[in-house]
Formats: sequence, structure tokens, C-alpha cells
Amino acid sequence: MRHEAISLIKAEHRSLSAVLGALIQVVRKAEESGKDPEFKLLHAMLYYMREFPERRHHPSEDASLFALLMQRSNAADEIIRELEAEHDQGEAMLNTLTVALSTWEAGRPQGVTGFAETLKSFSEFYWQHMDKEESKVLPLAEQELTDEDWREIRDMFAAHADPLLGKRLGDEFDALFSDIVRMTPAPIGLGEPKKS
Repeated sequence: MRHEAISLIKAEHRSLSAVLGALIQVVRKAEESGKDPEFKLLHAMLYYMREFPERRHHPSEDASLFALLMQRSNAADEIIRELEAEHDQGEAMLNTLTVALSTWEAGRPQGVTGFAETLKSFSEFYWQHMDKEESKVLPLAEQELTDEDWREIRDMFAAHADPLLGKRLGDEFDALFSDIVRMTPAPIGLGEPKKS
């Protein structure tokens, strides 16, 4: 159970990292070429970075991993409070990033530079956040949680169900992730290279 649960958590982190990394590369190419990217792609990437964590990943962490670990031990209380605060901070930073994208898309002076700088701050913050979860929380969880705890965590991450739609919530994000990969120009994604 433990290994399955940890694999699911890390897989979600990899998905978030992949989209964030592709976003950085698309913006870097736009800066280097002086040409606007496909803004629809950037909006899709930001939507994924906002909605996937808020509707799927963070609620599962809070309700299972963090809650169970805090029940079993006080050793993780401080880092969990810090990470929960970072969940809110990340959402605020994404709002700022969305405004920066709209500013760039509107053709405002320094639009690409402003977006790139905001993206750099956000990406550094987000990668540090995920690293804390993997390097601090998961090792503590491995020491403190029971097999039953790990089963609950595994089930929470494996079954993000939306009873109103009658399907897994992940389906929407899986489809969006696939769309992002298809729209992202090669060699970063599978899309057509951007024409000069």
C-alpha cells in the first residue's frame, strides 16, 4: 500500500512538473524569437496548474496524507502547516501569473518580460514546495503511518471521483494534459514546430 500511495503522489507531482517545465520552455522560445506564442496553449497550461492542484491534488493531501500524519505524530505539524499555507500562496501566485499573461496577450509593454519573471518566481516556489513534500513529509509518513493509513491515502489519490458526472475527476485533467502535449510545439511537445 505504502509504495502505491507514494507512487501516486509522485506521479501527480511529475505531471505538474511536466506542464510547468513545458510552460517555461514555450515562454523562453517566445522571448528568444520575439514572437508571441500560442496564447491558447499558455492559458490551458495555467488552467491545468490552477485546477489540477486545487480540485484534485491538494484536497487529497490535506484530507489523507496530512491529516493522518498529524493524527499519528506531532513531528510533522510545523512542516504541514507551512505546506498548507503554501497551497494558498500558490493559488495567489497563479492569479498574479494569469494577470501577467493577460497583460502580455494584450500587447502591453514588457508583457513577455513581466510574465517570464512572474513565472520564474512561481516555478521556483512550486518546485521547492513539491520537494518539501517528497523530502520531508513522505519520509516522516513512512515512519509513522500504518498499513491502513497508506491504504486510505492510496484510495484517496486513486479514486478522485465526481459523482455528479459519473466519472473519475482525473479524466478531465488527463484529457487536458494530453491536449497540452499535443498543442506544445516540438521538440518540447508533440505539436507542429512554430513557424518562423
